[in-house]
Amino acid sequence: MYKLGRLEAAIDSYDKALEFNHNDDEALFFRGVAQVDLGLFEEAIASYNKSLELKLNNHEAWYNRGIALGKLERLEEANASLDQAIKMTTFPNSLEVEIYGCEAWKNRALALYILGKLEAVISSYDNALAIQPNDYESWYNRGIVLGNLGRLEEAIASIDRAIQNFLTVNPRPKS
Repeated sequence: MYKLGRLEAAIDSYDKALEFNHNDDEALFFRGVAQVDLGLFEEAIASYNKSLELKLNNHEAWYNRGIALGKLERLEEANASLDQAIKMTTFPNSLEVEIYGCEAWKNRALALYILGKLEAVISSYDNALAIQPNDYESWYNRGIVLGNLGRLEEAIASIDRAIQNFLTVNPRPKS
C-alpha cells in the first residue's frame, strides 16, 4: 500500500499487523514512515518510540525520529535522536550506513544552526564530509556558516570545493 502511495491504507495495514503482534518493530517503524509522509509527526514519533523500545539499535528509526522531531521544531530532542543514529552508523562499512551517517550529520548541523551553535555546525559538516568527502551540499553549507563566523578564507575554500564537486556530478553540457 505504501509503495502505491495509499498512505492511510498502509497505516491501517500496519495497525492490523500490530493487532496480531504488538512486538513487530518493523510494522511500527514503517507506520512511522507513512505517518511522517502524511505530516502526522507526533504520531510518527510515538511509532518510532515504540519501535525503538523493541529494537534499540535501529539507526533508521533514530534518524527518522530525529527528522520528525525537527519538523515539530523540537530541535534539542531532534539533535539527541540524530546523535543516536550517528553512533550506530559509524562502525559498519556499508553504503546504507554511509548514507544514513552523512545525512544524520547534515540534519544535526541544520538543527544546531537553528539553535545558533555555529562552531558545532562546522564540526557536524566536517563529520559528514569525513563520510562522503564529495558531498557538495555539505561543502556549500559549511562555507556559508564559516562566512557567518567571519572565517572568509575558509568559507571561500569550502564554497570552491562545493562548486568543484557539483560540477563533477553535474557536468556542463558541451556546446
